[in-house]
Amino acid sequence: MEITNRCNLACSFCHQGKRPKAFITPAEFDHMLCQIGDFTDHLALHLLGEPLLHPDLALLLASCHAHHKLVNLTTNATLLPHTRGTLLASPALRQLNISLHSFENAKDSAALHAYLDEVFDFIREAREKSVVYISLRLWNLQDTGDIPEGEHNLQLLRRLESFFALPVNIAAGLTPGQGIRLAPKVFLSQEMEFDWPHGLTTEHGSRGYCRGLRDHIGILVNGTVVPCCLDAEGDIPLGNIHRQPLREILDGDRARNMREGFSRHRIIEDLCRRCTYRKRFSPPAGLEDNPRPIPRDS
Repeated sequence: MEITNRCNLACSFCHQGKRPKAFITPAEFDHMLCQIGDFTDHLALHLLGEPLLHPDLALLLASCHAHHKLVNLTTNATLLPHTRGTLLASPALRQLNISLHSFENAKDSAALHAYLDEVFDFIREAREKSVVYISLRLWNLQDTGDIPEGEHNLQLLRRLESFFALPVNIAAGLTPGQGIRLAPKVFLSQEMEFDWPHGLTTEHGSRGYCRGLRDHIGILVNGTVVPCCLDAEGDIPLGNIHRQPLREILDGDRARNMREGFSRHRIIEDLCRRCTYRKRFSPPAGLEDNPRPIPRDS
């Protein structure tokens, strides 16, 4: 669920959205939570944008708690000093994902260390006062996982090793798509950078599989339901949660055709054919022979 598509940064790896910038209102958010109902107990308050920018973040987290939803929140961490109290006081917050690769100015060593100081201060307090999981995320490492690309990552990894008093070289233990434990409830993962599918001219075939619409969907800040978090422009609008029940949207022809297509390794939508991220998924054994829509009681 995207609570805002505004961001205080313009990272090179992030899709620079063309949609009108907006913040969801607490009333709109509460309506969405009512619509979601028992579909899931877990929400990721992110698609595009920086969620810590939202002026009513505390109210939104309180609504999540009232609706018995656990929250995973992804942030560039630059606003942690201003929102630390709100985050640590929220019983709804389950996991905070910190995108360390958001700090791109490798030439400014002092600014990088100041940024990491704030991240470490948050981690220290979170470990003392909260049960929240913290996932530190990093990419742009070489395929071997042995040597980070650039001085930025070298400095960052050395600081992590020092802060957590690690006896080993972190990079040597990193494998794309997997994480390593730095401390209780604190993890570091690395992944290779991907291309957003919007506007790409290259298609990657009509055969493949994706977990979109099977174990997750996306809801944009204006209520548009999309099949996954890579549809950052709403190129595949399945419906709007403010105008249709979510069950009706997910039972619609477009969503059903996509879901059953994935089950048969058939890529229906143009956006999906341009997406390289789907190549990371392997279907469960036998899935292609047993296409099933989302159960009605899910």
